[in-house]
Amino acid sequence: MPEAGTASNPAMKSHSTAKLRRSGFLGRMCQLFRMRNAMPCVGLVVLGGCLTFIVAPDEGPTLETRLDSALNPAFATVVIDPGHGGIDEGARGNGLQEKDLTLDLALRVEKLLGAFNFPTILTRRDDTYVPLSERAAIANKIDNAIFLSIHFNHSHDSAATGVETFYATAKVPPESAWTWIGFFNKPEPASTDVGEDLAGYIQTSLVTRTDAANRGIKARELYVVRHTRCPAVLVEGGFINNPLDARLIANTEYRDRLAKAIAEGVMTYQKTRPRPAKPPEKLAQTAH
Repeated sequence: MPEAGTASNPAMKSHSTAKLRRSGFLGRMCQLFRMRNAMPCVGLVVLGGCLTFIVAPDEGPTLETRLDSALNPAFATVVIDPGHGGIDEGARGNGLQEKDLTLDLALRVEKLLGAFNFPTILTRRDDTYVPLSERAAIANKIDNAIFLSIHFNHSHDSAATGVETFYATAKVPPESAWTWIGFFNKPEPASTDVGEDLAGYIQTSLVTRTDAANRGIKARELYVVRHTRCPAVLVEGGFINNPLDARLIANTEYRDRLAKAIAEGVMTYQKTRPRPAKPPEKLAQTAH
């Protein structure tokens, strides 16, 4: 039964009926809109969540690695080699150019290793062309070194994805200078460490930190890893011509992940290396 004084008023009855009609129409429109757009919205939310998870910043090297690096002063000099440069552009795809990405990632790795007191040298710091022989020669001038060449991949198959790390099949000793001293000296023996362990530590860290497809470690006859006396690896950080890989590689936070993984792999490998013999201290001369 309607309340007194309401149903008997024609003006109020007409206003209420019109209001209900408008409400019903708007309700049906909202319901229709929700039905038509429910799945696309859900899809965007899920995709956004996945990408956020993949590229979200993660923590740096573990506490154990930090402590060990602080306690071990006998660090190897890490020669970081940004692949390509200058007239050698490297791979291109999806608006990306390899020579730019390798330099960016190399600088990130240098910064991280420097924070843990690792001496570092870059084979190039700008968009210049450096021959492969000069890159290897830089590392060969250093007694205690690790050589790290950074690249990004390209394949005829745009579905190819993932990260991989290469090491030398065997070392090629550097050419000795032809001097009268060098003529009588025996050539230095080639390093027995072809970089397989270093590749393994870096690859494990890359897969752990990025969730990228694991393409493994592989022995290849690549110039820069074969012609360096020290342990040397070549890292491929993803496929530029793969649309999903390219979106990740273009993200600065993802490149931070790559840098942290590479640096952590180097630090872990450093723990396994025997410390070089400490040179005998010179006796202090007493003034008379």
